[in-house]
Amino acid sequence: MKQFAIMIIMLLFSGSLAGCTSDETEEVQAFPAFSSVADDQEIYDNARMEGGAYIVVFSAEWCNSPCFTTMHAIWSAQAELPVLVMSTDPAENATGVTLAEWHESADAHDDDGDETGVTLTTYAFMKGHEAGKILGIDKPGSVVFVNADGEVTYLHEGRMDDSAKILQRWADATA
Repeated sequence: MKQFAIMIIMLLFSGSLAGCTSDETEEVQAFPAFSSVADDQEIYDNARMEGGAYIVVFSAEWCNSPCFTTMHAIWSAQAELPVLVMSTDPAENATGVTLAEWHESADAHDDDGDETGVTLTTYAFMKGHEAGKILGIDKPGSVVFVNADGEVTYLHEGRMDDSAKILQRWADATA
């Protein structure tokens, strides 16, 4: 009986070490290959973004308040971060809105009468439904943080408006 108890204790102890001595690692997911012409007529792709961290906001031309809130929250947390805004809608000029009009509409989100807010000048608006699909994103409102090696460090679904969380996830991507 005593040997049985010792064996049980040893099994419980060795079970508590599971993972401590193994070489298990978290699976790293690379941001999918993409190439798209943005509203500034520049081509954005993996090669252009290589070597620097960036944020991708998956939105859509017809997504306003929740998506625009996230974009402005990122700007407010730290202005002029490298942000790509990719549409999850595969239609060209979805709902009759061009990429430039979409960008202007996002800029105007925080305007109040004659007082204009931020203009999201460093954000590039483009199509990106293929990359979103590979990541399992099929609706707007998701944010992806990507490190300098092109690896996804964090994926958030839904509105992201917590400045502290945004800054922490940015710090993780740039670490």
